[in-house]
Amino acid sequence: MCAMSTFHTDSAETTVSDHQDDTEHSVVVKHTFLDIQEGESLDEQCRRMRRAYSDPAFLKYTGGSAYNPGQFSDEQDQETQSQNRSQTDHAGAETSSDCPESAPAIASDTAKADGRTTMMLRNLPNNYTRRMLLELLDSHGFSAKYDFVYLPCDFARKSNLGYAFVNLADADIVEDFRSAFDGFVDWELPTAKVCRVGFSGPHQGLTAHIGRYRNSPVMHKSVPDEYKPIILSNGVRQRFPAPTRKIKRPALGR
Repeated sequence: MCAMSTFHTDSAETTVSDHQDDTEHSVVVKHTFLDIQEGESLDEQCRRMRRAYSDPAFLKYTGGSAYNPGQFSDEQDQETQSQNRSQTDHAGAETSSDCPESAPAIASDTAKADGRTTMMLRNLPNNYTRRMLLELLDSHGFSAKYDFVYLPCDFARKSNLGYAFVNLADADIVEDFRSAFDGFVDWELPTAKVCRVGFSGPHQGLTAHIGRYRNSPVMHKSVPDEYKPIILSNGVRQRFPAPTRKIKRPALGR
């Protein structure tokens, strides 16, 4: 059995004898620690390390870039599919550091129990407008059943970023919403995109989203109304609460 040995050196070649198969291995250690665990051969540890570094979950957090604000979701499709459809950053008028959104969890039966109501629709056609999104929601039986909608847009390209946030008025309809739109492909415009539905994070609920956006640059008077988040009551649009501080003017592009 091989006892635990730890080597630490800036740059050295160390010969390790593996008593399980009477073979020697040359191990080059640079600026690190190498732990040989008792009861596990060096070959086994090497294989385990290779498996760990090739694991998709590891690659997801080390090799993939985050969803870049202002980029079409079309440009992310291939990378997104290879990373289990992970899109994480949310912006529009703001920078990614100003308003990050965490990757949504897939909607499940736990929604009623924990009370989450804000959903994230992903893989939307980039040429969809807010009006088209509202019509889509209403035509599938959700008229007057949501009180907040935001479709982040790229001001320079005058197109949406491929995702939207919808807050449902009742947690009891979360599963109905997911069933209606997760896997949806019957778009008004030609596209091969498949809609995916998950929970929004970290902001959940109408109050949280009002607090999130009332002082946001996207609410600046220079921003076209169609690019702004809206709140509704029984299907009727309401005035968005006034800001509590001066709003910074965003760069609208050309």
